[in-house]
Amino acid sequence: SNDASNKFLNRVQVVPLTSKTDRLYPSEARVIFNGNESKAMADQLATVSKLRLFKRAGVLSEENMLRINEAIKIQLDIY
Repeated sequence: SNDASNKFLNRVQVVPLTSKTDRLYPSEARVIFNGNESKAMADQLATVSKLRLFKRAGVLSEENMLRINEAIKIQLDIY
């Protein structure tokens, strides 16, 4: 979710990551997270309450965020 929403709302959008990177579909993006290759699965985009989030797991680079943004656009058909 965008920074403004993150600041004011009690919920955020999240894209789950997996360490299984062998197969990559158009709505997925290969990223590096905490030094490990991971796959962001935009087809599993979810809205969750901030109460369910305990601590920040890490931060993605701008390059990796751009890859995820492209995967989200493909998943939501908003090109």
